[in-house]
Amino acid sequence: MRTLILGLGNPILSDDAAGLQAARQLYELVGGEDVDLVEAAVAGMQTVQLLSGYDRAVIIDVVQDEARVGEVWRLDTDDLENVSATSSHGIGVGQALRLARLMRLPVPEQILIYAIAAADTRTFGESLTPQLAKALPAIVRRIAADLAGPSGQG
Repeated sequence: MRTLILGLGNPILSDDAAGLQAARQLYELVGGEDVDLVEAAVAGMQTVQLLSGYDRAVIIDVVQDEARVGEVWRLDTDDLENVSATSSHGIGVGQALRLARLMRLPVPEQILIYAIAAADTRTFGESLTPQLAKALPAIVRRIAADLAGPSGQG
């Protein structure tokens, strides 16, 4: 099964880089011959284009939520189907995936999305906030455990 680990974020906007860093660390744990790592600062249809040719995709991104820094939520594409909000880059991932499927574009059957709560995604800087940096290893272990479990295998 060809798997893509896709880390989303901006490496120079403090906690916004957590998706990129988590994807790198996850790849170090579970990467292999059939697993690819891609890091990107894109959204919407550009994200969907990166998924082409894979059987499974794991997307890791960040959400601004100062009250729950370091928490992680697993979402399936069905969870995003009803989200009508657009990102600051255009249409959101849920809308883009729905459009891609309507257009019969080659997207993976299994797409797992992980959202990491972050404190600061707006300040220029190449370091995560201390609270999120401390939580990141546990987040990565949680995602790796999900992928190894029965619901993560496809």
